[in-house]
Amino acid sequence: MRKRLMFAKVLTGGVVATAFVSHHAYSEESVADLVLEISGFTLLGIAALGRIWSAAYISGKKSKELVTDGPYSIMRNPLYFFSFLGFVGAGLAFESLYLAGALAAVFFLTHWPTILKEERKLAGIFGESFAEYKERVPRFIPAPWRHSHADSFAVSPPVFSKAIMESWMIFAVFLCAHTIEWAHTHQFLPVVFRVY
Repeated sequence: MRKRLMFAKVLTGGVVATAFVSHHAYSEESVADLVLEISGFTLLGIAALGRIWSAAYISGKKSKELVTDGPYSIMRNPLYFFSFLGFVGAGLAFESLYLAGALAAVFFLTHWPTILKEERKLAGIFGESFAEYKERVPRFIPAPWRHSHADSFAVSPPVFSKAIMESWMIFAVFLCAHTIEWAHTHQFLPVVFRVY
């Protein structure tokens, strides 16, 4: 787990370093610039809210109980799915398809092996119940029509509170991207090359 997180941080750091010395190739007033900016903000918002929604259902239960309600009724790995949206949204916040693609690649390189490993672990713990769940619910692509939820569920306040704080930090990415963009346009940071 620690190796994966370190690997993810190193690769993400490399992409962010690119953002510090590059600027998008679109005109600041263009439709493309606006669409990418809105798309980035929207995906970051969905990522933050989706992670909070997922954490509400899983907090304090990971590996102790097979959670199959709420976001876990439409996909088996909602926390990772919403993190993926956050990675792509971060790239789009820089108004760059290149950075969005690079961060999507970083996500799959660093998170996909963990998703598979965690599913093997759950299969070992929950056996037939997980096998049935796996047969019914897709791994990563949401199936909203399968949504179901219990009338009530228990939440671990410390774990959930931590998830909320981490999720809201996702919005800081948008602020960071626009601070770097401002620094580029006002020549506080050099623009070595431009990316789409």
